[in-house]
Amino acid sequence: MKNIFPIILVVVLLSCNSATKEKSHSETKHEQYEASWSSLRKHTTPEWLDGMKFGIYCHWGPQTVQRLYEKDEITKLEAIEKWKGEKFNAKEWVDLFQEAGAQFGGPVAWHGSGLLNWDSDLTDWNSVNHGPKIDIYGELAKELRKRNMPIVSSFHTGDFWSRMWGTLSLKDSTYLDPRQDNSKYATMNDGRVGEVIFDAWYDRITEAVDKYQPDMIWFDTGFGGTVGAELKGYADRGRLLPNETYNIGGTPERYQQKLIAHYFNKGLEWNKEVEFIYKSHDVPVGIGMRDIEDGNLIGLQYDPWMADVNMQRHFEWKSTWFYNPVNKPKDAGTLVDMLVDMTSKNGRMLLNVPPKADGTFAPEITKELYAMGSWLKINGEAIYSTIPWVFFGEGPTEVTNPGHHGQGKDKGNLIPKYTAKDIRFTQNGKNLYAIVLDWPGEELIIRTLGSMGKLFPGDIKSVCILGSKEDLKWEQTIDGLKVTMPKEKPCDFAYVVKIERN
Repeated sequence: MKNIFPIILVVVLLSCNSATKEKSHSETKHEQYEASWSSLRKHTTPEWLDGMKFGIYCHWGPQTVQRLYEKDEITKLEAIEKWKGEKFNAKEWVDLFQEAGAQFGGPVAWHGSGLLNWDSDLTDWNSVNHGPKIDIYGELAKELRKRNMPIVSSFHTGDFWSRMWGTLSLKDSTYLDPRQDNSKYATMNDGRVGEVIFDAWYDRITEAVDKYQPDMIWFDTGFGGTVGAELKGYADRGRLLPNETYNIGGTPERYQQKLIAHYFNKGLEWNKEVEFIYKSHDVPVGIGMRDIEDGNLIGLQYDPWMADVNMQRHFEWKSTWFYNPVNKPKDAGTLVDMLVDMTSKNGRMLLNVPPKADGTFAPEITKELYAMGSWLKINGEAIYSTIPWVFFGEGPTEVTNPGHHGQGKDKGNLIPKYTAKDIRFTQNGKNLYAIVLDWPGEELIIRTLGSMGKLFPGDIKSVCILGSKEDLKWEQTIDGLKVTMPKEKPCDFAYVVKIERN
């Protein structure tokens, strides 16, 4: 009997210790975020987002209509009233997203004017009361959620004071007439933008967050004032050089902190992990995911990141991100190569697919998207839910113009042209994927996988080509992994060698 008490005591102590740990974990998990950078930095990138590599969003608004009336030079206000969107169909949009192989998607919720692309209770200037008379955000969110596709929404608010606002908030009856000169709001706060504008900005975005519960929100210029900073360079390098002047617009820190805290706390309330995505050093590092606008990065990155890529080439800068028939789309082969390269470097692609003014997509756009989807149906396992390897790739070709807009300049001609010697790696479990960015011919040698490299002799169990039923001959030597390629190409571009490891 005297031996029972110590046993019971140990069990009780272990149970108490386990309960304490469980309670501690629960408290940590549900701890509310405060509006401070230190508190917000406790946020981590959602686990589900790690496997998301390809999404689609759409720039659709009065800018699309302005392009149609270019000779008449109509204003945004006039374009809003001419914007009918008579063929918009959320189901058809999301059908296209899925046919293209996208895992997540969403709307541009607010871009470059006071018109909100959702059914707002704060202002009459929304897409339900003006323009197409459609709750664009709401209908897309509903359709995406039906298919269990995470929702990303983006906000491009630009220069606050110069935009059309309508009624500022439910608490403030001040009205900005969009037909008047509202430039006084640019300097009413001791030479800076008045807080009444930032209050309206906060109210609108939190309304969109609360109504539609997005899984990701992404902020373009206007959140941190990155446009001027990017041009001068200090937005990327995070350093002000001697004798260098600067002027950062965007949102004050306290509004940034309050908004991000609101969103993160809503995620806790919804019982789901959410992510905040931003450009440059708009906020301190470690709080959200970094985005590179229409560009790419050099080398393997330590932290997950995203690139929002314009499907259109920039032949003409008018309505650049909105549909413009002059700006021809990038071909599917180029887009796949970019997706593969970004994925191998711990990134993901958010592709801008711009609709026409009536809400449909041009045939030259859908053609390339269907081709991307066909490639992903065969090779998607080398992209979806993968993680980077210790080498992102091998070969001579690398990004030559990294950073924001780096691959949009010079009509897209700065996008690298990859060769059969350029290989990118991803992995999932025991499977390692070597993605060859052009057809190598009869034999492929993957130098990184030589027997003196990361994979020791005997580490490779099997080798195959995704989409091909042919049995392959392969051999690991000091020079590399030698693979005899199939006689027929399994797809049109970017060929995946699947290596199963022991």
